[in-house]
Amino acid sequence: MLCRIGLLDLLVRIFVHMTKKYVLVIDDSITNQVLIEALLLEEGIRVHTVGNSAEALAYMKKEKPSLILLDILMPNVTGIDFLKSIKMNSETKHIPVFIITAANTEAYREQSQSLGATEFLPKPIDINYFIKRVKKVLHNDD
Repeated sequence: MLCRIGLLDLLVRIFVHMTKKYVLVIDDSITNQVLIEALLLEEGIRVHTVGNSAEALAYMKKEKPSLILLDILMPNVTGIDFLKSIKMNSETKHIPVFIITAANTEAYREQSQSLGATEFLPKPIDINYFIKRVKKVLHNDD
């Protein structure tokens, strides 16, 4: 039985990596990266995780994501600064961005929305709402 489950998991991962669309997760917390990746992979959504803005920009040069999930409180370049930079760039400004953060203040919410964030989701996230919104954004990208 374990072998069959392992094979099924492998087939799902292969299928997910064959799809063109992917979600880029930018969070300095490995725990948050793993949690979000597991939630999205379970839904058959391709995911790439990075720990900071520099890694994100490097990866985005290779392949543009269909959606970015971005933490605000990160060292060096904050999520807000990263959001500003991609929304000012003609090649990346169209990419939807969900802010997922423990910094649930009205100031951060307003700043994120004024810079073009699609969603502002406080941690801990409502998993059902989160999955529903991710699927909607990815489906609308067709």
